[in-house]
Amino acid sequence: MKSEAWFWIALASTVISGVCSTLFHALREVARSRLEQVARDRNNKALLRRVDAILDDMDGHANAMALPRIVANLVLAPALVFHSWHSRGGEQLDWADVSIGLGAAAAVVWVFGLAIPTGIARHAAAETICLWSTLVRAGYILATPFNVVVRFFDEVVRRLADRPATAPEQQAHAELMSVVDEARQEGQFDRVESDMIEAVVKFRDMTVAQIMTPRTEMEAMALTNSLGEVTATLRRSNHSRLPVYDGTLDRIVGVFYVKDLMRWMAGEAQRMGKTFDFKAILRPAIFVPETKTIRELLTELLQNKVHLVMVADEYGGTAGLVTIEDIVEQIVGEIKDEYELPEDDKPEVVIAEDKRSATIDARAYIVDANEGLRDLGVELPASEDYDTVGGFVTVTLGRIPPRGERFEHDGAVVTVLAAEPTRVTLVRVEPKPSGDSGDEGRRSDEGIGAGDIKVRARGSEEAASS
Repeated sequence: MKSEAWFWIALASTVISGVCSTLFHALREVARSRLEQVARDRNNKALLRRVDAILDDMDGHANAMALPRIVANLVLAPALVFHSWHSRGGEQLDWADVSIGLGAAAAVVWVFGLAIPTGIARHAAAETICLWSTLVRAGYILATPFNVVVRFFDEVVRRLADRPATAPEQQAHAELMSVVDEARQEGQFDRVESDMIEAVVKFRDMTVAQIMTPRTEMEAMALTNSLGEVTATLRRSNHSRLPVYDGTLDRIVGVFYVKDLMRWMAGEAQRMGKTFDFKAILRPAIFVPETKTIRELLTELLQNKVHLVMVADEYGGTAGLVTIEDIVEQIVGEIKDEYELPEDDKPEVVIAEDKRSATIDARAYIVDANEGLRDLGVELPASEDYDTVGGFVTVTLGRIPPRGERFEHDGAVVTVLAAEPTRVTLVRVEPKPSGDSGDEGRRSDEGIGAGDIKVRARGSEEAASS
């Protein structure tokens, strides 16, 4: 073949490689919402059908564009080598022809197969896909056997890596967060806005059990309380809504609102001189299961105009309570008001100054405790059986240990510094010393020393909203 023929073959390969590379990168970069919007703006039903089909399998269409790109690049290199040979007029192909041809092919692929396509994909991905949507769909149909092979090896690698299959919802969430991260890096979102969007994405799968105030930390009033006892409790708790129980916390008979007491005192009590009837001013208590998602609960609270609900466990007992403020805080972060407890009353992890031990409030979540324990080289195991450090201790030992009990677990020595008959309240965690014989049951009354470093941990909020 003559030099001109090889030139045209190289040119055709460059065009095919450039177009397919552009479409490949565009399909990888484009945001689904942006592609849908551009397709709708074109007001073309056939285009909308093609775009919908592309959106159903973005990875498959991208892989379909990768195949002709690879073939074109493989043809381009020898075409430029032979074009160089014929152009130089040599009798035989030599190393100079090979070097010139491969060098030219590398430059062409870098410019037309990488630099230009990635630039187009970054700034005009949706428009490019819409323009070439017919080609994309045709390539996808022709590459169906190729995509079957790709999906097969993808599944093999996933199983070998022991990774769970990704659901479409998870893919959408991951795509959304990647767009948010990119926008934040470009200055379109600040840290607070991106954190709120991430919280909203996680919001749909979070359950009531994950945010509730547990039963052991609830504040409640007995149905037998007198007016004086009720007002004394309100002054002490600083809450405007409290659950009311009859005999035991498992028998919640209603929810007390301060506003209802004020209406009674300004109305019936003042005009008619009626005696205080606690049950008469209570509102009905609403119970929800621990497994209910907070998205569903928020809708229910807004519809019923209720601010506090009780959480029931699987046996019908009281597991805790949730307020509408608890739900909102999952999106916007902690909301503090004038009645909020001081920060020192919240669960915390206290790292000793020598960084050899940590004193931990047993209410602290395992995740937060491990953040503080990172400097010690110790990590407490997470489990579905517990959420807090106190839960880890009781589940590991199978009982509620007394003050001073000590045990070892995965390279960590845990000492119970304080405990109540029903729960552990304070523990110390330290790395297991090398050569330690594991002296079980050794008592230790050491507390938090002066100069200790405090690491704040997320804690359970108080029982009712203020």
